[in-house]
Amino acid sequence: MLDGIRSNAQSFWVKVAFGIIIVVFVFWGIGSYSGPKGLVASVNGKNITELEFQRAYMAMEENIRRSMPNVTSEMLESMNIEQRVLQGLIQEKLLEYAAEQAGVTVTPHELRAFISQLPYFMKDGKFDPDTYRDVLAKNNMNLQKFEADQAKSLLPAKLQRLVTAGAFAPEAGARALFEYFAERRKVDYILFPAEDYKDKASPTPDEIAKAYEKDSSKFTVPAKVSVEYVRLDPSVMGEPSSVSDDEAKAAYEQRITQFTDSEKIHARHILIRVAPNAGEKDVAKAESEIKALEERIRGGEDFAEVAKASGQDGTAAQGGDLGWFAREQMVPEFSKAAFALGDGELSAPVRTQFGFHLIKKEEHQDAKVHPFEEVKDKLKQALASEAAGKTLEEKADAVLAQALGGKSLAEAAQASGSAAVKAEASSKLSQEELPGKLGIRESDAQTIMLASPGTVLDSAIPAGAALLVVKVVESSPQAVKPLDEVRGEISSQLALQKARELALEAATQARAGFAGGKPAEGVFEVRTSEPFGRNGFIPGLSTDPALGLAAFDLPEPAETWMDKPFAVTDGAVLARLSSIEAPGDEDWKKAEPAITASLAEERALNMFQTFIAQLGAEAKVKTYNSPYLNRRSR
Repeated sequence: MLDGIRSNAQSFWVKVAFGIIIVVFVFWGIGSYSGPKGLVASVNGKNITELEFQRAYMAMEENIRRSMPNVTSEMLESMNIEQRVLQGLIQEKLLEYAAEQAGVTVTPHELRAFISQLPYFMKDGKFDPDTYRDVLAKNNMNLQKFEADQAKSLLPAKLQRLVTAGAFAPEAGARALFEYFAERRKVDYILFPAEDYKDKASPTPDEIAKAYEKDSSKFTVPAKVSVEYVRLDPSVMGEPSSVSDDEAKAAYEQRITQFTDSEKIHARHILIRVAPNAGEKDVAKAESEIKALEERIRGGEDFAEVAKASGQDGTAAQGGDLGWFAREQMVPEFSKAAFALGDGELSAPVRTQFGFHLIKKEEHQDAKVHPFEEVKDKLKQALASEAAGKTLEEKADAVLAQALGGKSLAEAAQASGSAAVKAEASSKLSQEELPGKLGIRESDAQTIMLASPGTVLDSAIPAGAALLVVKVVESSPQAVKPLDEVRGEISSQLALQKARELALEAATQARAGFAGGKPAEGVFEVRTSEPFGRNGFIPGLSTDPALGLAAFDLPEPAETWMDKPFAVTDGAVLARLSSIEAPGDEDWKKAEPAITASLAEERALNMFQTFIAQLGAEAKVKTYNSPYLNRRSR
């Protein structure tokens, strides 16, 4: 769960890791300047610390490993992660700077809408505030820090939407593209089945032996081991019954803020933007606009309707609705004015760093402390899990000592003190399979593979939040299957290959006898294919795109046949283009929304990349000589 929660704050790094939005600025080299200790770079005066770099590096590596479970250390090395992380952090700072200059922020309403749809915080399919606080507390995550991280992660996407709001796909271009890719073709073909030549295609024992010798690697079985292991997991070992009411009560009083709902209000606002450093003329213009809106509302117009028509931020479409928020969630000037209002009351214009606001308070909710009895059970579970986590290594050491002393793992598991902890056994697994099955690191999988049967690893190994005590039970070395075991498989493959070659030869000879590029009437059975597209794959005939692509190279259907045969799944064919099917108006109507949306998205991405490149060209960027940027040289 914790990985999932954290990954929501790393969506920017998912995009950066796979090059979706990254713009590479080659003139930002690693280590261009010697700089202050602890800094990696600075962007328009915003520092990138070594701690930020380290966290971003870990986030990117985590996202790559999650998306590519079988990625190796060598593959990671080739991905140049250090440079990607540096580029991503510079880009992140550029976007933060641009957002500040434009007065773009993630509103409490937007943040709340995002967090409330995360499944980790739901109960019975709905967002539950108690579950929200409880999950964060169990994972040692501060609520304010978590919400700040989420808002930060949402900011690039919001800025991207604003920058690319004008991106669209011209209908003519979209339809032309659709017609190009939606065109379908058919071919007439004469099939020369490989099955007809199997009698002449039986491989000799010598051919089978040579094929086995040549491709023996295809028949290699990797080294495998089976293991027994004891998994010690804080969530399983934490027994709420082990926490007394007095201990829970003491923790409740120490952590009372976790069980306190801040004073909140539900309000709407209308924003007329003006930059913090705007000139007098611009300020006067914005102030005049907001006062005119105030007069209209005080004159009886509906606040929400005026907000929809005149608001200049993301809440306008919702009638300026900010939802419920606490004082600390807004800038001080805004909170001071909003919390001073009575229910249903309208404020005078309020100036903040974003511009001028009108605020209408809808409802008020006093601060509330959840009573101890209401939260006791959840608190006990959290305390038990915390205690288990703190003593996890001690318990793992106790289990390990018993196992190293000659006890079976089933007996050693009892040293954990938890009835839920038991010995488990795996099937035979290769080094590539161990990380996925046991949740361990590649390096630990390698250690297991090198151990002899009967060996208990001399230290517990991490598996996520858990620790494993592992004993190697049985091992088998890498081996090549004997020829007798794979003889039938090789014979079938060679026979099919030979039969296809003979079918291709027969098709070539037949084509040579066509008069004027056409077969004699009634000599061959002519069939017609299913319609196929530009990818070249012909349903029921061929997965090799060569024939299909050749058909799309022809300008129009013709009586003459193509001058060479093509290998297909069942043998070989001679073919000619028989028809071209263009998409109609109804096809376009069905596809238009998806096509135009896809093209608009592509244009928007190009616009955003251009925007980032422009930010980079105008930015003052310095990168420093930091050991974190030179990992591969160490």
